[in-house]
Amino acid sequence: MKKTTLIALCTLLNLAFAPVALADPVELSGDLSLKYQRDHEDGESAKDGLVSTLTLKAKAKLNENTFLYTRLGAQNVSKTQFRDFDTPYYSDGKKEVFALDQFGVIWNKDELTYKLGRQDITVGATALLYSRSDSNIGQGAFADGLLINGNVGNTEISAFFGQEDNYSSDDNRLYAVRAAYSPNDTWTYGATAARYVNKEAGQANTNHLAVDGTYKYGKHNLTAEFAKSNSSVSNKAYAVVWGYDFDGKAAASITGFRVEEQASMGGGSDFDNDNRGIHYGANYQINDALSLEAVYKDQKQISNGVKNNSTEITLNYTF
Repeated sequence: MKKTTLIALCTLLNLAFAPVALADPVELSGDLSLKYQRDHEDGESAKDGLVSTLTLKAKAKLNENTFLYTRLGAQNVSKTQFRDFDTPYYSDGKKEVFALDQFGVIWNKDELTYKLGRQDITVGATALLYSRSDSNIGQGAFADGLLINGNVGNTEISAFFGQEDNYSSDDNRLYAVRAAYSPNDTWTYGATAARYVNKEAGQANTNHLAVDGTYKYGKHNLTAEFAKSNSSVSNKAYAVVWGYDFDGKAAASITGFRVEEQASMGGGSDFDNDNRGIHYGANYQINDALSLEAVYKDQKQISNGVKNNSTEITLNYTF
């Protein structure tokens, strides 16, 4: 990433918070990553490429309980099929993006946190129902609304009420509530209720329910989630994730999943819609700032049986 890009990021942050009387200096953090990706589908030639991404986050304290936040994202890809800004805001051939893509206000009250603005959002313990994750970049990649999360006793609660930030007027609505109860350090039980209001012509609104459980034993962690929508066909999804932490630095995971075509909210699952398969992951924390991650995805499309796979190797620096 060019030095001038970083200077521009800092300048925009200063302009964003200049009119506000701040209690403390602006807190800056960010990530710089380089990813190699190779995708292959039956009957097609394999494609590979590089993705470089920079995100810079700013958090400004107004008082003890209130903060302003914003995020700037920049990405460059060697081939357009690997971009994380694949939305109608950008032309098909565009290989780089630079955007102020998240902003809003955070308010802390007792054990709850309220976040109002443009933000990343996932629904479900494994993001099985919906995901516009923080790995996305640029305009049209996140959601506008109110996120509430926190703890009440042994119960963790989260809720989101808002809409997608889409290019056209089809800003589909999102409503989701999840509660998770932990009777001890070993078990967690959760349930999610959600509704997706589809503004696109001819598309139906859907209601969704999901249940999940997590079991922790020593260095092992096992999470399972099952979801179902009120669509009449192809309405079920599940994900089972096993993780193992070797020594606090090295970790591995295996995920089995199946997401039918009408099971997730608008096809927005974190897993590929209308697919089933297994993901293998490994992560190594080189030091406090630098990490290396490798993921292999072995999948098959449910509706036509076409196999596809993907390999991703990411070097990430956090500052």
